[in-house]
Amino acid sequence: MPRFTIPPSATALAEVPKSQLDLRSDEALLAQLRVFTKVTSEKNVWAFWDRGIDLMYPSYRTTVLNWIRKLGPSWTVRIVDLVEGSPNNVYNYVSKDWFPECFISRTMDGKSKAQHASDLVRLPLLYEYGGVWMDVGNMLHTHLDDLFWDALSAPDSQYEMGVWIISGQIRKQWGSFGNYMLASRKGCTFIKNWHNGYKSLWQGRTNCDGFHALPLIQEIGLAEGMADWNFQDKIKEMSDYVAHMLIGDRTRNLYDVETGWNGRDFFNQKCLMVEGIYNGVLGAIKTNFDGQKQVDLFLTPLNEQDEQKKKAAEDFVVEVIEKSHMYKVYHNSAGGLPALGDMVKKKEYLDADHRPGTYGELYRYGTVHWRPTREEEYLKPEPTDDKLIHATPTAPATDFVL
Repeated sequence: MPRFTIPPSATALAEVPKSQLDLRSDEALLAQLRVFTKVTSEKNVWAFWDRGIDLMYPSYRTTVLNWIRKLGPSWTVRIVDLVEGSPNNVYNYVSKDWFPECFISRTMDGKSKAQHASDLVRLPLLYEYGGVWMDVGNMLHTHLDDLFWDALSAPDSQYEMGVWIISGQIRKQWGSFGNYMLASRKGCTFIKNWHNGYKSLWQGRTNCDGFHALPLIQEIGLAEGMADWNFQDKIKEMSDYVAHMLIGDRTRNLYDVETGWNGRDFFNQKCLMVEGIYNGVLGAIKTNFDGQKQVDLFLTPLNEQDEQKKKAAEDFVVEVIEKSHMYKVYHNSAGGLPALGDMVKKKEYLDADHRPGTYGELYRYGTVHWRPTREEEYLKPEPTDDKLIHATPTAPATDFVL
């Protein structure tokens, strides 16, 4: 990869010393990812691709390799899969006891089965080993030590989890958080309770259809935030799809009547909260959520003769690295304008966010070699109208009414 200097227009970026980076070749990093690596610390990045690293889309594979480069030798990145005989098959890390029957028997079906397999995989790994879960579409700008881990691992830290707050995106209430960027210490009770609640939805099922009608979802509420994205007629369908995050929200509002564990107290006192909308999808926001516009900016040639187009591309790259912790490459599962994640799956755009000679290449270089200089900011809990749910992680409140 060519070496780039920080653009003169940048005011809040600094060079990362090469000594802190892992600048090995793609081939060397891929070889590392293809083998089993024993867990020796909590500084793990966990991610998932059901068919294995070699069958990832190029955009996502580039993202994973750049995680390794940016995070350096103190972090271990693993891509867990479901490939029979793979060194990184999920069962090499956690037992089958964590999973519902349809996962074990490989009978999960439905158009989003890979995403829901990922939902079932992430929390057991965090509970057993600790670390950070990242979806493979998270193009990282801020080092995980700065973002989460230094605060979580400090000797006197009160925190056990780091959460990505996306209030209003799923439910309307403040405090809903994403499952695609999540940090946790090993053995975190919140993580275990959350997973057990989600796992229970799958009892006797092979897909997510109808999750919105189940008691555990009904007592927290549907994903009504989706109505603001012009999906009013798809709230139930989208609630099925994002049920994992709804159960996460239920867990933060749960008082476990069997153990006395209080999810509200845990969330307010032991969760490090990062604002996740502008810090996650700033690039989409700046382009009115139009994936084609993002592709056009990334594909602008570095030697573009139209100064207006060149400036627009440079300003876009600089702003997203300076002002957001990551660039989430999501896909628009409900329809409407294609997102960047939809675009990079098309043959003509497979390398759109990292093509040599374009601002996409400059952007990717910047995500590794530059760091935002702004201080990390964490949110404080806000009052909520949600009532505590007196139940258990796997049984609704109605089961405990005398």
